[in-house]
Amino acid sequence: MRITNNMLSNQFLSGYQTTLSRMDNINDKMIASKNINKPSDNPVGAARNLHYTAADSANALFTQNANDAISWMTTSDSNLSTIVTTMTSIKTSVSSAISANPTSSYDAIAKQVDELIKTVVQSANAKVGDRYVFGGQNDSTEPFKINYDASGNMTSVTYAGTSKQLTDPTLPYNASTNPYVASTAADGTITMQVVPGDISTSRDKINLDGQEVFGEMMTVTSPVDGATYNNVPKIFQDLIAIKQHLVDIKTGANGVTATTLTNDLGTIDTDMNYVISAQTTNGAKQKSYQTIKDRLESDSLIIASDAKENDGYDVAKASIEMQLAENAYNTLLSVGSKVLPKSLVDYL
Repeated sequence: MRITNNMLSNQFLSGYQTTLSRMDNINDKMIASKNINKPSDNPVGAARNLHYTAADSANALFTQNANDAISWMTTSDSNLSTIVTTMTSIKTSVSSAISANPTSSYDAIAKQVDELIKTVVQSANAKVGDRYVFGGQNDSTEPFKINYDASGNMTSVTYAGTSKQLTDPTLPYNASTNPYVASTAADGTITMQVVPGDISTSRDKINLDGQEVFGEMMTVTSPVDGATYNNVPKIFQDLIAIKQHLVDIKTGANGVTATTLTNDLGTIDTDMNYVISAQTTNGAKQKSYQTIKDRLESDSLIIASDAKENDGYDVAKASIEMQLAENAYNTLLSVGSKVLPKSLVDYL
């Protein structure tokens, strides 16, 4: 077979282009630190990369939700502890008033309890960032408000958040005769999803609303000014009444006696147990989310490892391949300069 000059030139140019393309491909991998930069590099591997990318994005979202949820529940727990401690102080104050002597000390104890109720309200209005943790879905508005009469006396504490509502708010809760309205069951629920699938209000709920911490919302008549107030949490209703008992006992007004205060101690115990129960629920949920967060962080490492293994990029191997490609390129140029036919330019 006769080898023509054109055949030599075409073969040289073909080898030249192949070598340049190989060097360019290796260079792209080294810059990106990846073996698979386009589907044609490895169709199966590219499809797997898409799967790993989606899994990593979902994992990152769930991890962020878990962190936000834990922060929310940590704030809730801290303020619930403060509420229980403050209510214990209220109980101690009421206990000291049962045998108070002289009777003028009732005034000081009543003022002390008044300040302690304000402390409970302050904790009830706790925030994470700009969101109120006990406000239900209406978490951008301060949920608990202290109302005063014209003389500056505390008359009630009302709730502006969302929560489930009683069928008849003028009566206490009763499962048979005065249940919660079914359509309001999830009104106070805030969810943060940390697992795949549809959102579940029971599984993904991360908050406690005002009703879950302070009891059912009722329409009541204040013992202080006789006015009617809506959405008064039961625990605050009890605390305002107890404070008024400390005012009335000095003169025996409204039939208040030491026995009344003794009964109030039992009421405080019941209310504290309600708050402690809410704190226990919050603590169990917080532990659950912490466990999920740990698993998500572990999954993130596994996903990253699997993605790296699927890509198979090895910087040492890529460096050797680049060196070999450069050597082949230089060799090709050297050989080409000797075998290609000379042109007029070579003689100038």
